[in-house]
Amino acid sequence: MFAPRFPVHNVSRSGVFLALCIGVLVGCAGPSPASTQPPDDDSPAKADPFEMARSYAEAKAGDALLIWEDGELVVEDYTNGYRANDPHILASGTKTLTGLMALAAAEDGLLSLDEPVAASVPSWTEDPQKSQITIRQLLQLTSGLETRIGRAPSFQEALQTPLVHAPGESFRYGPTAFQVFGAVLAEKLDSESPEAYLTRRLLEPIGAQSPTWGRTDGDINLGSGARTTARNWLRFGRLLLGNGTFEGEVVVARDVLTPLTIPTEAGPGYGLSVWLNAPVDPAASFFEYAPRDVAPDGPEGMIYADGPNDLFMAAGLNNQRLFVIPSREMVVVRLGRRDRTWHDGEFLARLLNGEAYEGANEGASNRQGPQQRERAAAFVVRCQMATLDSTLSLTDAQTEAIRPIVQRRTEELFELRQRRASMEPLNRREKRRLGRALRRVMRETDAAIRSRLTSEQAAVYETFREEQRETLLRQRSE
Repeated sequence: MFAPRFPVHNVSRSGVFLALCIGVLVGCAGPSPASTQPPDDDSPAKADPFEMARSYAEAKAGDALLIWEDGELVVEDYTNGYRANDPHILASGTKTLTGLMALAAAEDGLLSLDEPVAASVPSWTEDPQKSQITIRQLLQLTSGLETRIGRAPSFQEALQTPLVHAPGESFRYGPTAFQVFGAVLAEKLDSESPEAYLTRRLLEPIGAQSPTWGRTDGDINLGSGARTTARNWLRFGRLLLGNGTFEGEVVVARDVLTPLTIPTEAGPGYGLSVWLNAPVDPAASFFEYAPRDVAPDGPEGMIYADGPNDLFMAAGLNNQRLFVIPSREMVVVRLGRRDRTWHDGEFLARLLNGEAYEGANEGASNRQGPQQRERAAAFVVRCQMATLDSTLSLTDAQTEAIRPIVQRRTEELFELRQRRASMEPLNRREKRRLGRALRRVMRETDAAIRSRLTSEQAAVYETFREEQRETLLRQRSE
């Protein structure tokens, strides 16, 4: 054994393209996802790691933090008005419930992970590519089905979703594949519903209550619809930590859970419904269709570069997190609300090492500086490509043609920012020179992108860019 993105379609269209440009002109730190430090980091005495983690979680719109270590609940903290018995949305953390349910169904002989979906969906047998999709590929998010973050489709809608690439070729995060699995499991179970099976097979044996569920046209949302308490989610995490055993009782056989943490070539930071702390190139195409708030932490480890290799997590929108760390005998539940400054590496550095996150300081060391710049550049490219796609509905061919253009532009902007830092303080002539260089980069980028668009897309792009220019002028005048 060795996990955003939500693709980034909810990013402000004007803010994404302009953030780095403004950074060049005024010397901001750029779009690094790790940019804040709590006040206790400057204390000369080493703080308690649990308290550092608790303070960070609370400050980042946290509702609950539970930490289980070495067989004991060592932290149980509820903040911002949240109470222990309040059900909380898990968002895409739900996917891991579904993944483990699939493994249990395989152990029970209801299905095989490598059987084709078409065995349960006759309408897929006539499609030469859909007929090749396996249940395993659904749960590894490499099925090739078109998907986007947002509303979960009904089972029938999911079954009618077209393919955008061959099965196994690429990783695409979203709800569609899990809803297809729901249709398959409902067929396999016959008279029992998927939610009833989950409760009977996995939750009741560990003393966890059944979640409440979001639905689409009556169909359970198996990708992001579960709501449950922090204590219930902790029990589920303890089952994962115990490799299928809970308080001495075998719920799922040990070897059955093995597929959970095996990555694929297309999804090197994702197993079967969980994110892995695997070594992943921050510029890998894998992140193009990963949720925004699962940001790469450098090539040594995707979740936290200085963390254990066996760390994995369930993750959901607004930073719902279930961290499982077998080598530390630890399970961590973090529930909260929207805060875009949350960063998994910052939280885990405090919890596991009792120290501030070094990656938050670009110049902290020779190792961290280049990693931080590489991570920031990859983050910018992903955001910009997601924004262009949501604005212009790019084809796959256009995406492949435009990505290198955006990559080059991002590299040039980072170079301009470095030049600006090396010339501090700037006189008026140097500011004008950098401003001209910035405008040149933007003009050349605009022309290159327009050349890859249809006439209709080019008109939309021109309107989009004009909105950005107006926003920049407004921000500079404030």
